[in-house]
Amino acid sequence: MTLGEQLKKLRAEKGLSQPELAELASIEQSYLSKLENDKSLPSNEVFRKLLRAFSLSVAQLLEPLDTNYIKNNLLVISDIEQLYQQASTKKLNQQRKLLYVASSLIVVAVTLFYIGYAKQVFNETLYEYSSKGVVLAGEPSDIFRQWRDLIDIKDRNEKDEKMRKIKVTMAQRSDVLIKMTFENKGYSFEEEVEGGRRFFRKTKHEKQLRAVNAWLQVLGVLLLASGIMGFVLERRLFKLIK
Repeated sequence: MTLGEQLKKLRAEKGLSQPELAELASIEQSYLSKLENDKSLPSNEVFRKLLRAFSLSVAQLLEPLDTNYIKNNLLVISDIEQLYQQASTKKLNQQRKLLYVASSLIVVAVTLFYIGYAKQVFNETLYEYSSKGVVLAGEPSDIFRQWRDLIDIKDRNEKDEKMRKIKVTMAQRSDVLIKMTFENKGYSFEEEVEGGRRFFRKTKHEKQLRAVNAWLQVLGVLLLASGIMGFVLERRLFKLIK
């Protein structure tokens, strides 16, 4: 639809004759006839008069018109050019925002997939640490293994008797505690507890799958697909703007 056809259609919808619309818009009937037959284009001032006569905005009047027709024929009218520039700017801003979101999704997707694949954040090695009991103040950390070395008695019988007594005492103090953790705390570590401290020694480690790593990879793939789709949509929007 051309601008002339739109003016003629709007006049018919309002039930106005050419002389009546010309008088309402304060323009010559002959000039209106040229406009309706697309033999002339209105100046910006006349265009505004027609808008007032129809009680329409620029966007409402142009809505049925083809975008290419507007770009090729009507941008000489200042109000239409301004409206088109505003619309183009809005679409370009939307395009930039879509590009930013799509790029961000891809960056996050790759990061999440790598975290899940490399298993560096959520380690899949399960470590077992064992503590034989509570170490009292002043005692060496590994007292439950080293207590025999602390008996400095030369007399054999006296030493054996002392060892038997300490052995009974250490057996009574024995309170094995096992800790399983995905954190590698080294060969050994200590923790403060009520009455003293516990000395933990690494006893073994084993591989154990963690669902969080698989989910991170799945989420990464989904976000990557969303980011790529965002670029596809951006290209379509860009073509529409051009």
